[in-house]
Amino acid sequence: MRDKTDLERTQFRCQNHFMKEISQQLLYQRLRNRVIELFEMHSSLEDMATLGAFEMVNMVDDWLPLGYDEAPNVFSEKEKAVVAEFMELADRAADATDENTWKVEWFKNSEQWVRLSEFAQQALVTFSERGCFSEEYEEVLTM
Repeated sequence: MRDKTDLERTQFRCQNHFMKEISQQLLYQRLRNRVIELFEMHSSLEDMATLGAFEMVNMVDDWLPLGYDEAPNVFSEKEKAVVAEFMELADRAADATDENTWKVEWFKNSEQWVRLSEFAQQALVTFSERGCFSEEYEEVLTM
């Protein structure tokens, strides 16, 4: 059996670090932070145009909805309601999108995308009440 090289030992350590199992709560804390980032991206029509309409639709589909019961208290009832309304507005924006575009003016002229962006700004205010949670350790969460 041959000796492991430094590179192999480093790769092994990195794989173990990234494959470390985490609790359901910590997973949902991280997902909550991704939802906040999703709101941040949707709060700017210019940012949305940079990524394109289809990518913005796909990001919502990739991250939402969430199984809130899996990690109680990570999302407040108010935050859950905000996410539900955001998803509804995102669906309306998607339905109003016939083709992919990266044009800021197109987003600005779309009532559905403007409404979604404005709501994302409001959602950030709601989520800022509790802020981002740790990505490394479980927060002590109470409602």
